[in-house]
Amino acid sequence: MTTIRFLNGLNTIGGNIVEFATKTSRVIMDFGVAADLSNETVSSAIDNGKLPHVPELFFDQPDVYTHEAIFISHLHIDHMGALQYLKKPIPIYLSEPSYKLYQLLIKLGIEKPVANLHPLAYEQPLTIGDLTVTGFHSDHDEPGVMALLVDDGSRRYAHSGDVRLNGPHAERVHAWAKRFNQEKLSLFMLEGTSFSFDTAAPVEDQDHPSIPLTEMSLQKQFQTVLAESPTLVVINPYIRNYERLSSFQASAHTAGRQLVWEPDDAAVLTTMTDQKPDAILGQAISLTDIARDPQHYVLQNSFDHLERLTDMPITTYIHSNGEPLGDYDPRFAQLKDWLEAHHIPLQFMNASGHASREDLITLAKEVNPRTIVPWHSFHPEREAEALDTQTNAAVVLPERDLYYDFDELNEEEQSSAVVASSVSI
Repeated sequence: MTTIRFLNGLNTIGGNIVEFATKTSRVIMDFGVAADLSNETVSSAIDNGKLPHVPELFFDQPDVYTHEAIFISHLHIDHMGALQYLKKPIPIYLSEPSYKLYQLLIKLGIEKPVANLHPLAYEQPLTIGDLTVTGFHSDHDEPGVMALLVDDGSRRYAHSGDVRLNGPHAERVHAWAKRFNQEKLSLFMLEGTSFSFDTAAPVEDQDHPSIPLTEMSLQKQFQTVLAESPTLVVINPYIRNYERLSSFQASAHTAGRQLVWEPDDAAVLTTMTDQKPDAILGQAISLTDIARDPQHYVLQNSFDHLERLTDMPITTYIHSNGEPLGDYDPRFAQLKDWLEAHHIPLQFMNASGHASREDLITLAKEVNPRTIVPWHSFHPEREAEALDTQTNAAVVLPERDLYYDFDELNEEEQSSAVVASSVSI
């Protein structure tokens, strides 16, 4: 019998963690944080629900499982940020690109060292005791993202990870959705970020929502801005979206400009795309050089180095899913206030890594599972209502830290969801 326990992330964006377990074997999918832990100890974070209730992994406590591992769908903080607090050296598996990126981020000091990391090849099943896990290449704004499939020998369960259908690799998503359909899933855990907001798609600045872009339309808009800008254009992208970093540099070349990178982003660009950076700030080019000929450059600038922009001749500052990401981060207001005080126009140029509401329903229909759990959303009940009326699946809104048994479902129980068997704490 396989029990399923939802350890976090049921009614928030991120931090979603789920456990699949038999008597001897356990796999945990994702291990992120969705809250500030700066003033927390590990114990208090567990007590306050900010870290999952698995004290045997955080402290020197008995662990009943002979075989266990953690599988990370992708390298966003809300899906892997709790790994740094682990004390038990449990094996951790990521896709091969995400493994490579994680090692680089650790080397750069962006992430803290984590023991026992392992690459997992796409579509190569890995057995952990009674359970077998397979990762499938997907599409999100971290290019190494995986959807994950768990097989206990009699039933299959799947985790969509963060996903979109309007990105550059939609064929990957449709491919794993077809496979999941063939597996006749007992359970499909589907993200619901786009149901969190009153707007049709996620936006960073709720007061000034911009038109959602695709990765392709984003680059077209970027090229237009470059063509119309008489001076320097500054960009703030997300360092982990190395495909977009590469596209930004290609678009700058189309406009006859050089892109000047900060060292960390340049390292990610080189390591993950094999593309040589045009220039690295402080290495053969300075802010003085850029200010002397601003119309020939694009400058990548992170929030921590805003002061570099003081007195620079800037036409526009483009925020492209970089940090700070949105209204929920207090630094976001600081960013807007600083730019306004220095008379630097702010422009949002974002392409969400998350599917629209309509695309989530489409994906659910393609997979056609027996049961769906909507999560990774501030309002999973909205997604649940849409799924309930537009799909044939039973829709479950589970509670945190309860053990759910999908193996004992009979035909009558399918229509009334799943009952938790016991409380874990």
